[in-house]
Amino acid sequence: MENFEENPEENIVGNETENSKHNFNAKRSLGQNFLHAPNIISEMVHAGKISKDDFVLEVGPGKGALTSKLLESGARVIAVEKDDRAIPFLTEKFDSEIKNGQLKLIHGDILEFDPASHGLQKGSYIIIANIPYYISGEFLRKFMEMENTPTRIVVMLQKEVAKRITSEKESILSISIKIYGTPKYLVTVPRKLFRPIPNVDSAVLVIENISKNFFIESKIDEKYFFEILKAGFAHKRKVLIKNLEDKISKETLSMIWEKENISRTARAEDLSPEMWKKIVGNSK
Repeated sequence: MENFEENPEENIVGNETENSKHNFNAKRSLGQNFLHAPNIISEMVHAGKISKDDFVLEVGPGKGALTSKLLESGARVIAVEKDDRAIPFLTEKFDSEIKNGQLKLIHGDILEFDPASHGLQKGSYIIIANIPYYISGEFLRKFMEMENTPTRIVVMLQKEVAKRITSEKESILSISIKIYGTPKYLVTVPRKLFRPIPNVDSAVLVIENISKNFFIESKIDEKYFFEILKAGFAHKRKVLIKNLEDKISKETLSMIWEKENISRTARAEDLSPEMWKKIVGNSK
C-alpha cells in the first residue's frame, strides 16, 4: 500500500495560475477540496487501466487536473460536473477536446445520471471519481447495483471509509461493496494535498470485477439479502443468531449454524460475504 504522508509538500502543485476569466475557488458547501498532487492523479489513471479509446466517466472534474491526464491517455471522457461555476471554466480549458469529440462535458448531478442515455452500456466504461464525500455511499450503491455497471471504479474517499470497506472485520458497507466487486485500498492521500485543506485524510479505492454474479449464481434475491443483512447488524451487542430470529425461525437458524459450523457467539462483523450468502440461501 503506497503512502504519500511522509513528505506531502513534495507532491503539491503550486497554486492555480490559470488566467481564465472563469477561474473559481473551491466551495465547502459543495464538499469541494481540489487535489493538487500530480502523482496521485497519475496513480488514479494507472489504476483505471485506461487505454486509448476507452470510455471513462469522470465524476467531479472540478478544475480539470484529472481530466487532463485522462485525455492524455487517449481515452474518450464524459465528465459530469454539478458546480455551475466549473462549466464555463472547463469549457474554455478543454475547448479543442470538446470540439473534436474526445470530451463530453455534462452539467448535472451524478446521482441523477443515466449511463445508457449517453451510450455507456454494461462493462463498456470505467469510472474515475473525485466526489463530495457526503454522497459516497449513495454513489457507490447506484453504480454497483444498476444494470449498466462499469468494468471498474476508481474513487477518492475518506481514508476511514476506504479502510472500512477493505477491512476483514465486516460491516454493512464492506459487504455491500464486496458482493458486487473486489475492492482494493490503493493509496493514502494526506489532507495537505488538497486546497482548501479538509479535516480528514483521504484514500483512493479501486473496485474491480464488478458484476451481479453473487446473486445470479446463488439465485438469491437482492432485496431479501439486504433485508437479512441489515437485520444481522441491527443490534451490535447481540450475537448474530439472536439478531436474525425476527427474520428467520429458530429451527432454521439452528440448522444453518450446525451445517455451516458457525459459532453461536459469532457476530455479524465476523462473517464473510460468502458465509452471508450461505445463511440467506438456506433461510428459505
